[in-house]
Amino acid sequence: MSKLVFDLRLFRYALVSAQHGSFRRAAAALNVQQSTVSRGVRSLEERVKAKLFERDHSGIRPTPAGDRFLEEATLGFDHLRRALQRAEALQRGDHGELTVAVTVPFSVVGDLFERFRAAYAGVSVEIVESTSDASSALVQQRSVDVAFVGGAHGNGTARSLYLRDERMMAVLPRSHPLAGAHKLSFEDLHRERFIFAENGVGPDIQGHLAKRMAKWDVEPRVQLHRVGQCNLMNMVALGFGVTIAIGTPPRIATDGIVLIPLAGRNVLSLHAVWIEANPNPALKALLDIVRDVAEPDDVRHQHRH
Repeated sequence: MSKLVFDLRLFRYALVSAQHGSFRRAAAALNVQQSTVSRGVRSLEERVKAKLFERDHSGIRPTPAGDRFLEEATLGFDHLRRALQRAEALQRGDHGELTVAVTVPFSVVGDLFERFRAAYAGVSVEIVESTSDASSALVQQRSVDVAFVGGAHGNGTARSLYLRDERMMAVLPRSHPLAGAHKLSFEDLHRERFIFAENGVGPDIQGHLAKRMAKWDVEPRVQLHRVGQCNLMNMVALGFGVTIAIGTPPRIATDGIVLIPLAGRNVLSLHAVWIEANPNPALKALLDIVRDVAEPDDVRHQHRH
């Protein structure tokens, strides 16, 4: 046993003895032999070079030096107890900080973070919105702990875990001639002006659109805007163009638009990306939840066929 642990035990013997006014009662409270407590207190007195207790037939009581020593020791033990509790909580991920990069609309991973916040309410979570490429780069640079991106971006020291596929939806103004359709194809939309957010998932969906349109030798008309999802939906409602979305748009932005499923396999694969060597306990706690909600490989295989 280390010297530090041994010394702390001596402090504990002295504190409990002072509380009970007797080595015998202190020994009973500590579930050790009386001789162990009395020898421990005497050893402590030798180390601090001061008599801490007066001893007589009625019991023990602290000396003036003992009173001061025990007062300071009690404060020290309180600090130590809190420090140990905090260290244990940090190791479990109950407290601490977590920085998360997101490409997809936050509502897409909202259920995951609802579970995380319920279990680890003491963890401070910072959200950084960026493109998939930039988010993965932030993981590699250790600027963020984990990123939720469209597509697999694990490379080098980064790990990537597939969560699920998110279906793409065409977003049109309610006044659009195609607004009553049950499904739409990209061929139906090849004459449209598309608007996407410059940040977030916009570039991923733009790339998917370009590949699909290439089948018909069509280059889509695309305009990028430095706006969030809510403003992008409002722009669609005002006739700026149509867009492609995943997840559920904000309620405040849905009055003047319609969402229509895209026919065929038009999905965005959601992945979590992180560095395995990242020691942050809060990251480990989040990844436990991520792995729990991730679709198994056989379900993923079914989706792709």
